[in-house]
Amino acid sequence: MWLRLIILALIATQSHAAATSKVQNIYARGLITNNDLQTSYDYIIAGGGLAGLVLASRLSEDASTSVLVLEAGLSGDAVADSINPPAGAYYSSIVGTDYDWQHVTVPQTNLSGRTIGWPRGKVLGGSSAMNAMYLVRPSIAEMDAWDAIIQPQVQADNTSAGNWGWDSMYGYMKKSENFTAPIPDLLAYVNISYNASTHGAGGPMQVSYPAMLIDVTSNWTSSLELAGVPELLSPNGGVTLGGFITPSVHRSLPPRSNLNILPEATVVRIVFADNPDASGNIYATAVEFAQNAAAARATISVNKEVILAGGALGSPKILMLSGVGPKDVLGNASVPLKLELPGVGQHLQDHLTAGVVWQTPDETAGNIHDSGSDFSKTPEFLSMVNDAVAFVNSTALFNGPATDFQTQILSALNGSAATLVPSQYPEVVEGYKAIYETLATNFLPDVAQLELLMSFMTSGTITIQSAIQHPFRYEHTISDKAHSCSSLTCYNVVIMRQGIKLVRTIGAAFGAAFGTEITPGATIQADADIDSWLVQQGANTQYHPTASCAMLPKPRAASLTPTFRSNVRVADSSVFPFEFAAHLGSATFGAAEQAAALIKTASYTFAFSHLLALSVTMFYILHSTL
Repeated sequence: MWLRLIILALIATQSHAAATSKVQNIYARGLITNNDLQTSYDYIIAGGGLAGLVLASRLSEDASTSVLVLEAGLSGDAVADSINPPAGAYYSSIVGTDYDWQHVTVPQTNLSGRTIGWPRGKVLGGSSAMNAMYLVRPSIAEMDAWDAIIQPQVQADNTSAGNWGWDSMYGYMKKSENFTAPIPDLLAYVNISYNASTHGAGGPMQVSYPAMLIDVTSNWTSSLELAGVPELLSPNGGVTLGGFITPSVHRSLPPRSNLNILPEATVVRIVFADNPDASGNIYATAVEFAQNAAAARATISVNKEVILAGGALGSPKILMLSGVGPKDVLGNASVPLKLELPGVGQHLQDHLTAGVVWQTPDETAGNIHDSGSDFSKTPEFLSMVNDAVAFVNSTALFNGPATDFQTQILSALNGSAATLVPSQYPEVVEGYKAIYETLATNFLPDVAQLELLMSFMTSGTITIQSAIQHPFRYEHTISDKAHSCSSLTCYNVVIMRQGIKLVRTIGAAFGAAFGTEITPGATIQADADIDSWLVQQGANTQYHPTASCAMLPKPRAASLTPTFRSNVRVADSSVFPFEFAAHLGSATFGAAEQAAALIKTASYTFAFSHLLALSVTMFYILHSTL
């Protein structure tokens, strides 16, 4: 039986219709057509997803600054009822529609030749408009490892250090937030541990808990503890390991006359000046865009900076179409080279997930939805998503420190770097090694290796997913090259196999609430059988791509470096050098918030029409000296 409990603060006093109308109006503000465009803007943001809209909101706080957001997709107003309720991600998903880029991978050799659907949001809000709005932050160790991996470049440039470590990013991740704690009635039914000090207040992003949770959720942390996974008492405060109920988020964009948002405007390329400046650097003068491939192209001039916020797949594509990237790739595509930058599009990573599915005699959210009852259409019900999560390290997976496993992974470094890196550039290989060593040395055995996520959104079944957080192998955004199975690939399979075993132990701890196992099924028990099931059908993406414009030192094939030098930046989820054991939304909020602060502090200004240099920063930059 479900528990009807608390409604999110955002909609607590509104009817469903009123809340939907209000959110539609919020998203509609600032929208323009081609006829409303100015001839130039101070800042042009390519991509109206999570990061792009954070940047637009913060940069337009200065009324004297003009900001334009170019979004390839529609505004989303026509499908606001599917986007705005958190549960819309499950019951009225925009995946597979015109609001989705509908990417599909090339056949994956190590997944039995399967092609994998890779949905990304093609709409204002980007992929945050189609996901479940979880708030799960990375750990202190992961954020500090990001800061450490870029320190050689920080020292070479003689700049201030620490911008991308935990101490700085924690504040920026909280800056967006306005946290509302769960009320006592909710806490009386469901064990929710939280610490309000780990969240922000007064920001534009509403953070709270669903209005209702079903009974099985109340047993989440106790069942985890029976299986040896402790409860995490202060989630999102820098410690990741353990089980908890996570909050969800909702953000609005304030109306401002100096902020223009143009939907159906796909950025085709950055326009660079024909001649470099006196220092030999190229610089951006405009952005070219079009409504679609058949439409005429238009150009808008930029007065200060171009900021790429197209995500892990979009931002490297724009750079390469603009002539910035690996020379060999651009040459094969007949794109004129403007700046050779080997790291663009390299180091792409994603979380991989597989789930165990059980029948259940208990009522699930899916049962309530499928009933078609009046309650199933209320904001209270539609606020409920899969908020029961946990993170575990290799010690939990292997019932010990797994030092032999770590030693085997480290011993595979040089061999994998020689055979698995799909690039001719030695800098890319060095970047691969740096990322690999960070994951194997800093994150094993203590940092989370798997996320566990319980789902109850279908009728009659409950699923616990197990998702690998730090994969030890990477591809790139422009490759269709097939690689044979390697021992390194098998390490990833081993981690996922151990995850399936742990999930089954947790399922048993729920007792009668979990009935017959449907997937993988009772016959899939031996290690070899679990491995085969993962490869043949079980493993799929968790939809968290990153690192394709990784912030790294120049000798490690940086797409971006920590030091600002010019007027083209990348500021989105593509800039993290490795996957975090987290959902990427919170880290992306933090990165965009810090990027906006840096731009406000040291924005590049044209002294005259031909005075600008390009080096891309994510807040960072491309270096013309590469």
